Amino acid sequence: MRLKRYSRILRGYESRFRGLLQSFRARKLDQGVHWLVDSAQRLEVREQVSTAQAFERVCETLSEKLAHNRREKGALDPSPRQALPPQPSLRYGAASDPGSVRFFCDAGLGGLARWLRAAGYEAFWEPDIQDHHLIIKARELGAVILTTDSGMMERRVLREGALPALWLPPALSIPEQLASVFHEFCLITGEPRCMSCGGQLLREAKEALKDRIPPRTYLWLNEYFICTRCGKLFWHGTHWQHIQRTLESLSTTDQHR
Repeated sequence: MRLKRYSRILRGYESRFRGLLQSFRARKLDQGVHWLVDSAQRLEVREQVSTAQAFERVCETLSEKLAHNRREKGALDPSPRQALPPQPSLRYGAASDPGSVRFFCDAGLGGLARWLRAAGYEAFWEPDIQDHHLIIKARELGAVILTTDSGMMERRVLREGALPALWLPPALSIPEQLASVFHEFCLITGEPRCMSCGGQLLREAKEALKDRIPPRTYLWLNEYFICTRCGKLFWHGTHWQHIQRTLESLSTTDQHR
């Protein structure tokens, strides 16, 4: 079981290394991937850290180096991984605002989709979607695929970078998944969307919604929002304050990398 889990981690990080090397316009991709894998394995032994921690550290080091290089050169042109229109240049140059990128989360990432919506991003998610249907829909929508399935990353369209995708380690918590996506694509927070369906939120006068607002909430809160897609009612209570603090910390952390 341990060997099987290691194999999944290895395949997942190989796909991430390959994507980073493509962003570097590296010519010998397979050789570069093997070198990075060896580096992570040596780090695991030398530092006595877990396999996932070692691979993540190598991945972060490489992505930060790429971000630095692009900032220094002012390179804003898309890398081969982002060549599929209408995808923008997503990685490592300038921050990506909510209007410039959308995501399609695999069946196991419903929680991440909700948080991305809270951050202002279009995040599509279907609980029972099959991999091939997800790929078709992501291509039609011009969306970046987010997945914990290393096997999906071996599909040719993802492996060769024709469709942008990011593999996330299965062991990550939802906040850790969100932090990884924010860092990977240099995201900034925007106006929140409906966490249930991703629709836009429209502010409504509280008087018009009195019958739908709990009496105690009505007394102390004045701002209310309706989802233009599903019609759900939202307000910024204590739960939202917690979400907002988390999102603000992600944006602040990424700006100082």
